[in-house]
Order: sequence, then structure tokens, then C-alpha cells
Amino acid sequence: MVSVIVVTGVAISIGFFAWFADRRHHRYGMLLLPGISLSSALILWIILQFAGLGYHPDLFWMVWLLPLVAATIVTACAAWRFGRHREQADAEAMTAILKRR
Repeated sequence: MVSVIVVTGVAISIGFFAWFADRRHHRYGMLLLPGISLSSALILWIILQFAGLGYHPDLFWMVWLLPLVAATIVTACAAWRFGRHREQADAEAMTAILKRR
């Protein structure tokens, strides 16, 4: 139970840190990256628990570490993807508005 609480808290922190560190964070919502980070970490935590790694004496550290590594990678990729995609979509929308005038 402690592992899920720690993974949840750190995953949310990773998401907010990634949102704050992204220079394009004004392009998407404030809770998008923490939500992605939390969901990816908890899904991997559940998979590892069902695989039995949370109760194996030599491999229990994987349940603590792997979800946080996965959350960091997935959140960084999501920030890059959403920020870039939204910037391009906003530029196209602005161009379409300016052409109408």
C-alpha cells in the first residue's frame, strides 16, 4: 500500500514538474501532463503487482522504480507531442483567420 501512495505522489510531482519546465505549457491544460504521468505510472504499477513482483523479495524495487521511470518518459514524450502539435494547429488556425480578412 505504501508503494502505491509513493508512486502516486511522485508521478503527480513529475507531471507538474514537466508541465512547469515545458516552455510551451500555455498551449495545453495544466492537469494534462500530471494526469498522463499518473495514469501511466499506476497502470504499470498494477501490471507489476499482478505479475507478482511486488511480493518477490529480490524484485520488489521494480514496483517502486519502473513506474516512475515510465511516467517520466511518457510525460516527456507527451509534452513534446502536445506542445508541438498544438503550436502547429494554432499557427494554422491563425493563418486561416488572417487569410479571411
